[in-house]
Amino acid sequence: MTTAASTSQHATSSSTMMASSAAGTAPTTTPSSSAVRALAMEYKSLQEEPVEGFRVKLINDDNLFEWEVAIFGPPDTLYQGGYFKAHMKFPHDYPYSPPSIRFLTKVWHPNVYENGDLCISILHPPVDDPQSGELPCERWNPTQNVRTILLSVISLLNEPNTFSPANVDASVMYRRWRDSQDNEYPNIIRKQALAANAEAKREGIVVPMTLEDYCLKPTRKPTTESGLDANFYDDDFDLETEDDLPSDDDFDEDDDDDEDEDEDEDSATAPISKNNGGSSKCKNNGLGREAAAAGADDAESADDSGKGETT
Repeated sequence: MTTAASTSQHATSSSTMMASSAAGTAPTTTPSSSAVRALAMEYKSLQEEPVEGFRVKLINDDNLFEWEVAIFGPPDTLYQGGYFKAHMKFPHDYPYSPPSIRFLTKVWHPNVYENGDLCISILHPPVDDPQSGELPCERWNPTQNVRTILLSVISLLNEPNTFSPANVDASVMYRRWRDSQDNEYPNIIRKQALAANAEAKREGIVVPMTLEDYCLKPTRKPTTESGLDANFYDDDFDLETEDDLPSDDDFDEDDDDDEDEDEDEDSATAPISKNNGGSSKCKNNGLGREAAAAGADDAESADDSGKGETT
């Protein structure tokens, strides 16, 4: 049976291989820019917003086409506590062709070959193959991504496909356990999960053992009620804060200055300044000065009528 890995890796480069063979040179392929762009975006997204059940990292920082995947066994299942590592390889025309997954950790499963290659419909090329028993909609399509793939793999751990198994012995054992509660299959899985957990501890990896730890809690970035940047106004406008507003003392000083100027310019306004006490006690943007000016006019009128007083 041809695996998804061999199909995806060689389908896009067959013509190049034939030409290279005829010329006696080694075949070469160049990743498409769209594949590099897609993988870079997916990897960044998975680092910023991890998905429960698995973690990913690059095997080599200079190669976006080979990832190391760590799958955690879901709690309350046979795989609880397990830490299953795998390599994920992407074709150079991704996402038009599917990646391949090979487990590095020993996994006894109906859909995992002896060499660790994973056999799952979502990683099969989108061709019409009546012999496989798979519908075209179950196979790979470019709308899939790493998230959907690995979530499907986690689901497959507990619900294997026994109709077209990659490991026939594991499939028979699973059916026997499902139908008659024979303990051979779960005992093998639990031993593998314990061994994988011990390896995780050696690597300093904390494996989630409860649903609370397994299910990641969403992280939200702080936002303002209006949806605007909190520093929007500070950056673009010079708004006055409470500390910046003028105090009564500031007005006292301004009025004292005005009083001195009035005494120098016109002695007739001196009584008005004294009557006001040099303080307007007003915070209405200069309205106190207008009131003082109005008072000066009234005082002059009073003097003209002979009823004004000066002290």
